[in-house]
Amino acid sequence: MTIRVSARIACLAIVAAEATAFATRADEATLLFGTVFVALQIVAVWWATDRRSAVTLRMVAPALLTAVTVAAMWTALALAVPVIATGDTAALVAILAVGPGVAAASRRSPAQRLLPIMLIASAGSALLIFLVISCLLPVVPGFVSTSHPPVYTNVTRLVDPVRELGMFLLLAVALGVDLVRARIRTRRTVAREQRLGYVAGPNEMVVQRSV
Repeated sequence: MTIRVSARIACLAIVAAEATAFATRADEATLLFGTVFVALQIVAVWWATDRRSAVTLRMVAPALLTAVTVAAMWTALALAVPVIATGDTAALVAILAVGPGVAAASRRSPAQRLLPIMLIASAGSALLIFLVISCLLPVVPGFVSTSHPPVYTNVTRLVDPVRELGMFLLLAVALGVDLVRARIRTRRTVAREQRLGYVAGPNEMVVQRSV
C-alpha cells in the first residue's frame, strides 16, 4: 500500500468520525451544515491524494498551511483575550491581510499567478475562523454561541460568524471565476497558435559530414 493510499484512508476515517459526531449530536441546522462540510472534506481529501493533483497541490499547499496558521493564531488570541471573539474586527483584518502576506512571501515561477494563491489563503482563513467560532469555541468553558439562551454567569457570548461565512463565499466565488477565466484564456491562446500554424518546437535539420 502506497503512502498516498494510506493518507487517503486515514483522512477519510477522520471525516467518517466527524460525520458520525454530526449525525448523532446535531440539531437540524447543524446537521445540514455538517453534511455540506463533510462532503467538502471528502472532495478535498480525494483531490489532495490523487496522483494527478501533485503539481497543483505543491502550489496551493503554502497558502492552505498559512490559512491554518492564521486561524490557529486567531483562536489562541481569542482564548487569551476573550473580548476579541465578541467582534469581527480581528478576524476580518486577519482574513484580508493573509492574502497579500502570502503573495509578498511567495517565491513564484514566472508562469505562476499570485491572485489564486491570495484568494485561497484568505478564503481558507475565513472558513476556518468561521468553523472555530461556530463549532469549536462554543464547547470551550466560558464561551457561548450568539444564539445561546441568556445566561447569568460570567461567560463570553461569541459574535455571529455570518460575516466570516460571507467572506469565504465571496472569495470562493472570486477564485472560481478567476480559474474559469484563466482556463478560457489558455484555450484561446492555444487555439490562436494552432490557427497561425505554430509548432511546438523548432524544425531542425541534421547534416552529416561525409568522410
